[in-house]
Amino acid sequence: MTNNTQAQHTTVAEIQASHLHEIRNRKIERVSTRELFGFANDIPGLEFMPIPVERHPLTPAAQDDFVFNESLVRRTLLSMACGDSIMFVGEKGTGKTSLATQLHARLNKPLVGITGSNGVDDSYLLGCKTIQDGDVKAVDGVLSYAYRHGLSCLIDEICTLRPGVLVGINDILQGDELVTLKHHGIDPNLDPKELLSLKGGMNIVRHPQFRLFGTDNTGGKQSRDPRFQGVNSQNAAVRSRFTSFKVGFMSPEQEMKALKGAAAAFAAKRKLQTSVSDFNIQAMVEFAFRFRKAFSMSEASDNISFREIKRWAIKLMMYGDIHESFVDAIYSNLEESDQVNAENHFEATFGTKLQLPDEYAISVASQADAFTAGNIAKRA
Repeated sequence: MTNNTQAQHTTVAEIQASHLHEIRNRKIERVSTRELFGFANDIPGLEFMPIPVERHPLTPAAQDDFVFNESLVRRTLLSMACGDSIMFVGEKGTGKTSLATQLHARLNKPLVGITGSNGVDDSYLLGCKTIQDGDVKAVDGVLSYAYRHGLSCLIDEICTLRPGVLVGINDILQGDELVTLKHHGIDPNLDPKELLSLKGGMNIVRHPQFRLFGTDNTGGKQSRDPRFQGVNSQNAAVRSRFTSFKVGFMSPEQEMKALKGAAAAFAAKRKLQTSVSDFNIQAMVEFAFRFRKAFSMSEASDNISFREIKRWAIKLMMYGDIHESFVDAIYSNLEESDQVNAENHFEATFGTKLQLPDEYAISVASQADAFTAGNIAKRA
């Protein structure tokens, strides 16, 4: 049963009892955390996790090549057990969204997700009134639907939402058992004792398996970093309702493992008769860490993410050329000042100068000079 049982039950306790009855009747199996997440040993205190036997259609697909951080997984699982709202914060391409989706994939937990933006408002999250067959009908938003039915909800780039929108869901963020949906309105003739009996009514009861996740680069804190334009500073009271985890870059060894796995998965999916050599895997990761070091020392204006070197590896398999694949996967997106850095780090890593394609190597000025000189020679 879900919160649709509000059509039959009139008390919070009865709705909560129906939720627990549903959960207890699910068939589960106990799986070791070592097996679930690919760790060398089980997580202390979390040796086994209860996993539903029947795969939920909203459970994300598992990526076998995903590399988990054991400490981060342990603390996230314990926070989920507490019912916390969780925010993953970190640099671009550190795997914040993938961490949320792959946790749910391993735990066989249903997940619905949206990407935040300035246009996402209360009605998108909590619902609105609409016209259906000539009648006014109240419908859920993605967040209230997940809250009602026991799904996890992931809001990517959550701090692109306007601050007032997140303030409006403080009751959900802090784990209130009963939430009032402001847009539904109240029939003035209704007995207050009957509020919970309204199907899709203005009050909904939190399903015990509902969880809220967010991802963001800044965590809603004030930031002058021009790389993250469009992100809003969030109310401190809102931030205090999240358990926030910093998601950093993987270690070089983990990144090489993840990159090799991602390249192999892509090749298998596309039935490619090629792969990325261990030398190139190591060199790509070395380049990324060289560039990240430069960024940390304020010698570059941006970082190189795992997402970008993964794209480089895939293009290498498609192009068959380390130079062209690098230019299209990474170099072209860099600021001009960082492109100079990239050329230097490429040469230091691979022991050869980066060979730029014609659109970079040949300037308009050189073409004009050659063209003009040729015409002058013809006229002479």
